[in-house]
Amino acid sequence: MKDKIKEIQENLQNNPKFQEQMQKIKPKRTIWGFLGVILFFFVPEFLNYFYHNEINAWIINYAQNAPNKEMGDMLIWLSKKTFDGELSYINISLGFAFLFWLFKRD
Repeated sequence: MKDKIKEIQENLQNNPKFQEQMQKIKPKRTIWGFLGVILFFFVPEFLNYFYHNEINAWIINYAQNAPNKEMGDMLIWLSKKTFDGELSYINISLGFAFLFWLFKRD
């Protein structure tokens, strides 16, 4: 199994189509690439961590005026699950990985 994984990795490293596709998805070394990674991965996590109470209070207030009670209850339940004030370490790790990849020399 270990040899098979090593063989697949070597095939991918030598495959020009795979390398071309990796270059296409790599964030560009511009201010927009950097800001895109920051805004997509880090800002939502920190907003959730610092402002989850305010976000949930706003959603509860909004849901009270919903035309359908079941829809409002579902919105409140979903917002409490989504905005719980905890960081997603997977999202933060992906953000750091993309930043590392952004500044890595080819």
